[in-house]
Amino acid sequence: MKKITLTLIFLFVAFLAEAQIHSQNFNTALGWTTPLTTTWTRVTSGGTPTCSPFEGTGMAKFDSYNLANNTTAILSSPAINFTGATYRVKFKMYRDPAGPELDKIDVYIHTAAGAGGTLLGTVNRLTTAAPVVPAEGWYSYSFDIAGALTGTRYINIRGTSKYGYNIFIDDINVDQITPIDASLETFVINSIELAGSKAITGQIKNYGSTPITSMDLKWQADSGTIYTQNITGLNIAPNATYNYNHANQWVATPGNYSLKVWVSNINGGSGDSNASNDQITKAVSVASNTTPRLPLYEKFSSSTCPPCASFNTNVFTPFYNTASNDGKYSFISYQVNWPGAGDPYFFADVNTRRIYYGISGAPTLLIDKKVSTVGSTALLQTAQNAALTVPSYFTMSATKDLVGTTMTVNVNATPYLTGTYKIHVAVVEKLTTGNVATNGETSFKHVLMKMMPDGNGTTVNFVNNTPTSTTLIADLSGLHIEEMSDLEVIAFIQNDAGKIVMQSTIATQALSTNDYSLASKIKLYPNPSNGIVKIRTESPVNVVVSDVTGKTVFTMNQVSNDSQMNLSSLEKGMYLVKVSNESAEFTQKIILN
Repeated sequence: MKKITLTLIFLFVAFLAEAQIHSQNFNTALGWTTPLTTTWTRVTSGGTPTCSPFEGTGMAKFDSYNLANNTTAILSSPAINFTGATYRVKFKMYRDPAGPELDKIDVYIHTAAGAGGTLLGTVNRLTTAAPVVPAEGWYSYSFDIAGALTGTRYINIRGTSKYGYNIFIDDINVDQITPIDASLETFVINSIELAGSKAITGQIKNYGSTPITSMDLKWQADSGTIYTQNITGLNIAPNATYNYNHANQWVATPGNYSLKVWVSNINGGSGDSNASNDQITKAVSVASNTTPRLPLYEKFSSSTCPPCASFNTNVFTPFYNTASNDGKYSFISYQVNWPGAGDPYFFADVNTRRIYYGISGAPTLLIDKKVSTVGSTALLQTAQNAALTVPSYFTMSATKDLVGTTMTVNVNATPYLTGTYKIHVAVVEKLTTGNVATNGETSFKHVLMKMMPDGNGTTVNFVNNTPTSTTLIADLSGLHIEEMSDLEVIAFIQNDAGKIVMQSTIATQALSTNDYSLASKIKLYPNPSNGIVKIRTESPVNVVVSDVTGKTVFTMNQVSNDSQMNLSSLEKGMYLVKVSNESAEFTQKIILN
């Protein structure tokens, strides 16, 4: 009996291997060939539009954002051997609404690589162009190859630039068309859901050559109960789809889950030729509550960029000057180093954020990380109104305190979900004129001067309903700041997975906690110090030393007059020393050199 079972397993595996004759997921390399590496490339993240691979760690990008209008380039598969059956090409493509440019791909089959051939189908990048889709995101496409093929062929994908946004494709497969092949195409659930009952819905497609009349639809959260629904009385024709809605809903409680949906037992147990497309697994965070959102605007611009001047003057500045928008969004302007010499206020933190998003053109406006393609103030206002309706899962506030050139920012946040996120803090100058260059603009708004501690942000492990407090300190000397009195501080929380902005806030002025009567009785010396710091005090005090990220690095209690603090194990740099007794406290900056 064991021998028979093993034989059946080997036959089934062999059948699956035969059904899928070629696949490419771009996880380790491009794998396909292109005459110019500046046209088609493998990337691990995408910009304009911002996206991540459909699955795995890589995807293919056609650089239509930077290629001149009507530039074309072909991405060719390796040689594929066809053995007399019928076949189809399947792939995923990211669609976005940035228009009106009709960047597209055409899919061909041919006897040679690098050329066109027989056209199988066309997909436009723009969501409102054929085939029309309802929203931005990844979509599945398939094209049948006519006739029974024998011999070597190549799949050629021609990208055509209309100087719009980039094209991204992933997960290419060439499959033999078999009698039974049910594919779970979509599972509709958000990466973050509010606690409560959730429908298990999506779409199934019949890639086989015979109708699907019955199936088992199953789902499971983590390793919990498997919920099975036997669906009969179907008649899903070849290449037709079926919208499913499982009879059992998911009662979601706060936490992080792996949620899996799959199909099996097609037509009463007939062998599905392609098990790889039978299931979808998604990571879902369940939140305990929501709160209103303050949208974050991030604009990449330059004083040497004529289109930036046009966009700022005709679109953004009228929106900025609309009084009813005051306090309803936060705003950071990153001045980039192109075209030509670029903006003189470009610096490393700007470049870190540019690379993070994959930005390669200016002007580019992001609203909560999504690229905005609005061409008028009215459309920008519509986008702002829509952004305000999106719930947030973090309450957030921040305070700022500038003493000389030392900026201290305290960020308080309470999450309604659990997970690891980044806190970013941006110091901007509300109006600058010292970076005037060649594009005709004479002033610039909310120009980034410093990210605290830098453009990479601070990692925080959040726990549902548990408040957090993060203190950051930075020395603002030697920057492009024109007026210290004109600074604003923006804090925001971002998820590096998908680069989603979770919440933002504008820092308010901190109430002073320094007791200057105590300060007059305390002296820390020498300052700067090589690591040994003495304290002169009239009465015992407690001391807490923090680095510029707010991390406590040294404590000492009941410190008496002329006691020494040995800080020689700390790295050179600036630290804050908080000195307190039972009734007062004050903070002083020290330098270790």
